[in-house]
Amino acid sequence: MKRNIQKLAQQEYDLLIVGGGINGAACAWDATLRGLKVALLERADFGGATSSNSAKIAHSGVRYLQHADFKRMRESISERATLMQIAPHLIDVQPYLLPIYGHGIKGLETMTLYFAIYDLLSRDQRRVKDSARCIPNCQILSKQEVLKMWSSLDPDKLTGGAIWYEGQIHNTERLLLSYLLSASERGAEIANYVEVVECIESDNVVVGVEAKDLISGETIKVRAKTVLNACGPWIVKTLNLSREQFKDYDLHASKAFSFITRPLTKDHAVVFPIKPMYRDPQAIVNKKSSLAFAIPWRGYSLVGSLHLPCEDDPERVSISEEEIQTYIDLINEGYPEGKLRREDVHHVLWGIIPADREGSAAPLKHYRILDHAKEDGLEGLVSVVGVKYTTSRDVAQKTIDLVFRKLGQVSPLPSTKNTPLWGGDIEYLDLFMNQAIEQESDQLSPEVVRNLVRKYGSAYQEILRYLDENPAWAQVLPNSDVIQAEVIHGVREEMAEKLVDVVFRRTDLGSAGYPGDEPLRVCAQLMAGELGWNEAYTEAELRNVVDSYIIRPRTEVVCQP
Repeated sequence: MKRNIQKLAQQEYDLLIVGGGINGAACAWDATLRGLKVALLERADFGGATSSNSAKIAHSGVRYLQHADFKRMRESISERATLMQIAPHLIDVQPYLLPIYGHGIKGLETMTLYFAIYDLLSRDQRRVKDSARCIPNCQILSKQEVLKMWSSLDPDKLTGGAIWYEGQIHNTERLLLSYLLSASERGAEIANYVEVVECIESDNVVVGVEAKDLISGETIKVRAKTVLNACGPWIVKTLNLSREQFKDYDLHASKAFSFITRPLTKDHAVVFPIKPMYRDPQAIVNKKSSLAFAIPWRGYSLVGSLHLPCEDDPERVSISEEEIQTYIDLINEGYPEGKLRREDVHHVLWGIIPADREGSAAPLKHYRILDHAKEDGLEGLVSVVGVKYTTSRDVAQKTIDLVFRKLGQVSPLPSTKNTPLWGGDIEYLDLFMNQAIEQESDQLSPEVVRNLVRKYGSAYQEILRYLDENPAWAQVLPNSDVIQAEVIHGVREEMAEKLVDVVFRRTDLGSAGYPGDEPLRVCAQLMAGELGWNEAYTEAELRNVVDSYIIRPRTEVVCQP
């Protein structure tokens, strides 16, 4: 995957995608796989905003039953199963434990029926070749069984519990890159750090964009028969780059965040109540509380998610210390045995997501695909507003169906549902993992190989080929599971232009919290050697990493101004 700014300006594309988050990436893969000539521009780094800060769950929408929204639940269940098949190395099966109290509408009898319906809706998605990638049926537990698993629960009014299963994403950033790498292998032209500054129109038709390469400063024109706006929270801002007056689409934002903390639970994700974060008028069950989760993830716990109104420009939104402490207090009230303290929070995952109405914290429930010829009389422009990481592939498929109609072409049958993503060509994951560990045992430890497979899947040997050039690149960065060759690969083959790209989105180095001064310094020096950074530029890149954390490092960092 190489940046080729000149090539982007030299040809006309069937589809130009603006926005390199999960929805834009999934659309690029779908369109390319169906034979379209595709370009994608991202003004920062791929997935650099909300998409790389998701809650790391490929989830089934089990809570949609409270809305009797069987269609949305079926979509989510199907897409969860699909992700586990096309990217098996990135997604594990994670059990969730829900205590059940009383005998009312949320009591044992009702919840037994609830999960029976859930199993029924999931039944056909369990027919998979690799049994290790199969989501098991739910289990209803007795009071005694629940207390054996969660001994600190108050037994008063406890009547039982339930276990259901979701997909736990090891690395959402690598999943997004897998879409882009897949599209690039099929011929898509992709570039990060290219900002669209204006739409090019001719006779009320969008025929391309003017864009600025933020690396070189060069301005180019990229022409396309169709332009897809997939800019997430910036979708309205991108529409305003056109000279047209668009209708009010009632598009608003809320901010969502989760914590990465010290381990709060070992095997099962635990479900506990907190005070409602927002009113949900569409629920058929009156919510006197919301459910929060403490989920095991890579040796930590992922606790979330909290939703808050977002009325500011997405460029200026952040998470305050007051909001962090408020959420800690909510967690401790619902899960007192966690005894969460401020110093237990290593990292905050946060992003801007679509809201259901202005001033609301409630997420938008349904994706939107907008044909601006029909809505605004402006041909050649389509927008997509996604609401859920898990269903991005399905939303992309529907979006590209519309693109083909706009192009006046008959679409080939979409095949992203059964085509492995880059790195996902693995029939039996456990067998593949064991064979990889044995095959590489002469030069790498089992733990290093395991981590490589978990990130790069069937393509892990593409990382190891750099060791022929420099065997020292097999060394692990201090206090991490990242080998130096991953940094080199990120720069040479995955368009990593800045230190934050490698630290947060090409490797696991900083995705769970500040990794420490020494590994950052080694990483920066490797990138400096590849990209020709001088000492002052390298120091600026180190400071930029520190500034990217809401939870700042507690020790004095090496990179001083």
